[in-house]
Amino acid sequence: MCGICCVFQKGNETTLKCITENSCIQNRGPDYRGSHVVSVSSDQSLVFGGFVLHLRGSATPQPVTDDTGNTFLWNGEVFGGMEMGEEENDTHALFDHLTRSADAKDILTLMAGLQGPWSFIFWQASESKLWFGRDVFGRRSLLWHLPDSDNDVFVLSSVQIRPHHYQEMPSLGVYCLDLRVPKTCSGGDDAFPIPLLTVFPWKRGTWPGTMEPVIADNFTEKLYPFPIYFDVKLDSELHLHSWMPTLNMELPPPGHELSPLEESSEHCYQDYMEHILDNSEVLKKAVEQLMDVLLKSVEKRVYNLPRARCMTDLLDGNKQAIEQGVMRVKLGEVRDGEADGQRLDEDGNMSREKAKVAILFSGGVDSTVLAALADRCLPPDESIDLINVAFEQVPKQAPASKKGRQKCGPVPDVPLDRFGVPDRQTGYVALSELNPSRKWNFVEVNVTQSELQTFRSQHVRHLLYPLTSVLDDSIGCAVWFAARGQGILGNGDCEGQEYRSDAKVILCGMGADEQLVGYSRHRVRFRDHGWHGIINEVDMEMKRISARNLGRDDRIIGDHGRESRFPFLDEDVVAYFAGLPMHLKADLSLPRGVGEKLLLRLLALRLGLYSTSVLPKRAIQFGSRIAKLENSKEKATDVCDRLKDALKADHAIGSNCVGDMAKSQMLTDKH
Repeated sequence: MCGICCVFQKGNETTLKCITENSCIQNRGPDYRGSHVVSVSSDQSLVFGGFVLHLRGSATPQPVTDDTGNTFLWNGEVFGGMEMGEEENDTHALFDHLTRSADAKDILTLMAGLQGPWSFIFWQASESKLWFGRDVFGRRSLLWHLPDSDNDVFVLSSVQIRPHHYQEMPSLGVYCLDLRVPKTCSGGDDAFPIPLLTVFPWKRGTWPGTMEPVIADNFTEKLYPFPIYFDVKLDSELHLHSWMPTLNMELPPPGHELSPLEESSEHCYQDYMEHILDNSEVLKKAVEQLMDVLLKSVEKRVYNLPRARCMTDLLDGNKQAIEQGVMRVKLGEVRDGEADGQRLDEDGNMSREKAKVAILFSGGVDSTVLAALADRCLPPDESIDLINVAFEQVPKQAPASKKGRQKCGPVPDVPLDRFGVPDRQTGYVALSELNPSRKWNFVEVNVTQSELQTFRSQHVRHLLYPLTSVLDDSIGCAVWFAARGQGILGNGDCEGQEYRSDAKVILCGMGADEQLVGYSRHRVRFRDHGWHGIINEVDMEMKRISARNLGRDDRIIGDHGRESRFPFLDEDVVAYFAGLPMHLKADLSLPRGVGEKLLLRLLALRLGLYSTSVLPKRAIQFGSRIAKLENSKEKATDVCDRLKDALKADHAIGSNCVGDMAKSQMLTDKH
């Protein structure tokens, strides 16, 4: 993972120093940093900046360049779609392929065929073309600042570089900025050449956040409101292969209904789902297929990390280990200390491998299934960090007046667990169901009110930008503190000690709710519009996913020098879910804790996660209780005042090292 940026400017005034002084992009790449300047013309240049988190193959500083002037920035992981050696660095491999590409079609075919999250910037020196883009799901952030004057800059960056205004670059396809400037904007004495920006769209692409197809009509106006400074074109002849599959729109056949669920206890739910598995060969087959495709997805995302032994040699042994471990828990055969994951080396001493993988862990079905599958993929002597975040809950003050005290009665002197939030409780329940032979580090991340306010105002708001909603604020802050991985150990022989995760990779459950109808709004849609309504809703969820939260989460998690990986958004997993009829994935006629994400819950049951399999969905802002700390009258979609005020302050400041165009931008903001 990396922080990448590129500035197209007049002159040579932007430097790596000014980029780092006006952004937090360097946090994304703690291992290497570098810059490279390309002179485009006598008065124009491109400045490239790369900040590298090294994870795979040989160490590769960025930007990558060659003798002919080609320059490459890569923020992503290649999990398929291109042949690579087991120990090969994907940045080098991609650069080699790109520089050998004969024409535009070769470049587009290469990028569209990649499996895995990515954003990239590539300067093709021989053609004077700047290529850039994001994957179709938008799993890596790439912001852009489009020029609104002749003296303004064009900026691409993983995070904002102040003082410019940015938008998340729409994940429409692959972009090409042609700087050979064949066209001139006529304006008398003020005439100036303008570059051509061409967009090569995904097949069946839609505008992010909508269901509108990407077509030539009104394309320029939607993409760029100041076309006088770039000439904008949609290439409607060459549509790129898209990993966004067509959703199965099949309605349930007559008589498909599952038997009614009459009781509502946890054990009743578990028994009911076991009954489903025992009596439905179709669902049983679907669960086994999901097990296979999701396990491969997790394996790909933990495989390419530095470790001594080959992952594939361990996979079968770990499958057997977890099944034996779960059975031993059932039979009460776990020895003292073994359930804490303690392991003995050949000399009888305690062995403690530092965790290379962490999981954002609420104890919900998404994160716990990922933990159980990661356990099957990792070496048995390697620990896994389970990061669980909670926000301080301050007890309500007793009424000050005598009358108020009489009305409410005496306030009992009961000690309050300030961090005993719902996700903390479910987290420990889920931990108890995981393989006891694994060393799990349950990291309690406890955030006080003052700490939240300080880090939000001084830092996190810069990462959330350009998003400004109340929901972005609460989720973004919760994920930032969780991804920091700093807290106290809640289990094992080091329980109560301070701990900071060293893991460079964090597995996240994003994408499960969108595909398996996990949100509360899905029940409303099903109630009002039935199966037609929920199928169309899921279709919309996936087509707009690149515009929702994944870029935000990449900016937030990457700020700690860690890489977010989303197994539920693996291309093969998405294709598998999309190909299933909706009634095999969820049935919202069943109660909460069963009907939503039914297929995933059945897999959890298959993995021995009995209590976890029937936990109702709880969003992180509610499970961590961060939502309780703010204005209770706020709506999730409202513009967050805490972010809005901060953004005004952001654009009132800036560094002169961005040059004359920065000064011009600041004057524009001022007026």
